[in-house]
Amino acid sequence: MVKGILLNKKSLFLGLDLGTSSLKAIVVDEKGKIKAVARRGYSICSPQTGWAEQDPEEWWRATLQVIQDLTSTGVDFSLVKGIGLSGQTHGMVIVDKNFRPLRKAIIWLDQRSYSQIKRIDREKLNRMTQITGIPLYPGFMASSILWMRDSEPHLLEKARYFLLPKDYLRIKLTHQAATDVSDAAGTFLLDTRKRSWSEYILGEVGISKNLLPPLYESTEITGSIAKDVSERTHLPEGVPLCAGGADQVMGAVGNKIVEDGDSACIVGTGGQLVSCISQPLVGVDKGLHTIPHAVKERWILMGAILSAGISLSWFINRVLLDKGVSGEDEVNWDLLIGTVPSYPAIKKGLFFLPYLKGERTPHLDPGARGLFIGLCLDHSRGDLIRAIMEGVAFAFRDCIEMMRLMGISPGKMICSGGGGKNKIWRQILSDVLGVSLYSVNSREQSAYGAALTAAVATGFFSSLKEGCNEWIDIYPDTSPSAFSSLYQQGYRIYRQFYPLLKEKFHLLSKMEKDYEAVE
Repeated sequence: MVKGILLNKKSLFLGLDLGTSSLKAIVVDEKGKIKAVARRGYSICSPQTGWAEQDPEEWWRATLQVIQDLTSTGVDFSLVKGIGLSGQTHGMVIVDKNFRPLRKAIIWLDQRSYSQIKRIDREKLNRMTQITGIPLYPGFMASSILWMRDSEPHLLEKARYFLLPKDYLRIKLTHQAATDVSDAAGTFLLDTRKRSWSEYILGEVGISKNLLPPLYESTEITGSIAKDVSERTHLPEGVPLCAGGADQVMGAVGNKIVEDGDSACIVGTGGQLVSCISQPLVGVDKGLHTIPHAVKERWILMGAILSAGISLSWFINRVLLDKGVSGEDEVNWDLLIGTVPSYPAIKKGLFFLPYLKGERTPHLDPGARGLFIGLCLDHSRGDLIRAIMEGVAFAFRDCIEMMRLMGISPGKMICSGGGGKNKIWRQILSDVLGVSLYSVNSREQSAYGAALTAAVATGFFSSLKEGCNEWIDIYPDTSPSAFSSLYQQGYRIYRQFYPLLKEKFHLLSKMEKDYEAVE
């Protein structure tokens, strides 16, 4: 039953999701029905090999544009009672005392801080990982700060805050700095058990806690729409903005992952396999992330792969069509459906390693490389596309196996994300993982989860569990096919490739860096 101060009032809730390739906005009514959706894309800048940056002001322009787009659909913003934020994790926005960016944001895909991580004593790094619940990787805020101390120390003197990407939008909307514990976990600066900034790690990284925004739980209110923003956007002045969360956590809410054992396989630009747990678990050498959930006293255990939907985007857009590559939203699905064969690529001896930007779970290796294995003259474009889908599915299988090693067997598995919408890929995932997959009636799950979180923060629901039960339905979608047994054999072969090739991958990375030095 719906409860709270807004009961029986006509209400709308706005969710904003700052993704890697686009900003998505969704308006949801008091019954959980989506009233409008808008999206605006933006670019990733790579001024040097391995770098990945975005302009925070481009995010803000996209925000203003999607709000304008929603206005044009007839959305009555006077009915908006709460706003929630979701965002890409790990990245770093450094702003001055006037909240102006001092440089472009370094985002999660960035690889520049690998050498800074390598210099950290192994025993000390393990201790920090036990505190944070996540492994340290390039593109995380902590590693980017270490790089900045070496390469751009003058900016540290001007810094007022180090912000996560979505929290830059928060400052623009409310003129107040804040973040939530789920997104803060991705900085490698949070004590995941205590759900607070770690004084020990801050000391090791060399920054003051005063340079980080105040922490909130996801369903707490952090501020309200400022007057000047209201005049520009038609959002009512004073509408509360809740803390929200990391995109994978808001996606978990949008997928109804709120109780122990609830799980999801999310095929976005990157990929996440998540499971809700009641106690934080830390696997130092398994590449798993343990981060605070939006549900208090719950955590998310997550395996993360760097190149999921972006693997297909790269192949279709850059290789086949000779144009730019972004995220999963840019994949030409019509082209896919017409060319992908109905039988497994591994049946023709073809494998793909989806390590186009290195890999996290389970390898924790920024130097890993993507690779087709087994190519011959018999292979078609469709075979290569299917091999990519299978390779990503095998990477997800790696994540599940790491969870099982820690005693966690994911339960009912929701499949979502841009890639999860494709029926061919869903079937491959079901076959490779050996589990039945379920779908939910919501869409744009991270933005939807942010809107639902706002409904809880403003008192429309008493808890996220209640909100999920009211708004979200789960239904069976895809079960393993006759090919599942073949994929189990294929996975045993797939998992042998990385150990055999690890040394060669690192030689290739060294060659590339040596070449850049000569240039």
